[in-house]
Amino acid sequence: MKTRLIALAWLLCTVALFAKPHTPAPGTPERKAICDAMREYVIAANKKPFAYTFLFKVDYMRVDGDYAGFEGNPVKADGSPLPDGVLPDMAYVLFLKKKNGAWKVVSDLSRSDVPSAEEAGEIRRTFPADMPVSVMPAFWRKFLRP
Repeated sequence: MKTRLIALAWLLCTVALFAKPHTPAPGTPERKAICDAMREYVIAANKKPFAYTFLFKVDYMRVDGDYAGFEGNPVKADGSPLPDGVLPDMAYVLFLKKKNGAWKVVSDLSRSDVPSAEEAGEIRRTFPADMPVSVMPAFWRKFLRP
């Protein structure tokens, strides 16, 4: 029994060491879990009753172990835009971490413009230091890790 546990631990560590950053394919449980966490976060951040079912038009999604980066826009279930004023008109850029088997947003860089120098300093100061560069869209990779 002890040998089996050691072998299982070795296998799990090996898989973790050699796991590569990837983009979950549409329809996979991993992608759905990330989008569900995003939707929950966006609805909670909206701070008003939300009467629309929406999906995300994903422009960028990358997973590396227990970390994920996302960039995209919410759309109606049929792919059409949400009506004006339902949500702010901006690109949603969020970073997530899997905790206890569930994805949670740990950093929200959503915005409608490029950060000012003052904002840039604050973003760099508060951005999770353990977030892998591999999950960051190109702009944010350059911006956060100059």
